Amino acid sequence: MSASPFSLLASVLVGAAIGALYLALLWMAVRRLPQDRGGLAGFVWLRIARAALLVAAMAAAVALAVPAEGFVAALVGFIIARLAGTRLARRGTPGGAEWK
Repeated sequence: MSASPFSLLASVLVGAAIGALYLALLWMAVRRLPQDRGGLAGFVWLRIARAALLVAAMAAAVALAVPAEGFVAALVGFIIARLAGTRLARRGTPGGAEWK
């Protein structure tokens, strides 16, 4: 069984949106770490939120009977969002320095 191009494009877009949300939660968590009070607790809660986002996305895909091609397309969208996010973060560092 083959997925239609429209459904693959939709899967890529949904994967990119989930990836963008995941990276936004990660960015908020990292920004909270240096805080005096509640930095670590906020980091842990945002980690739980990121895990819940991924579990909910997988559960929704299984409930909607997304084919394997749709999972792969969503993963491609997630990776595209990650690459775009790291490029934006790298551009925002002073002097464009690499961070590791």
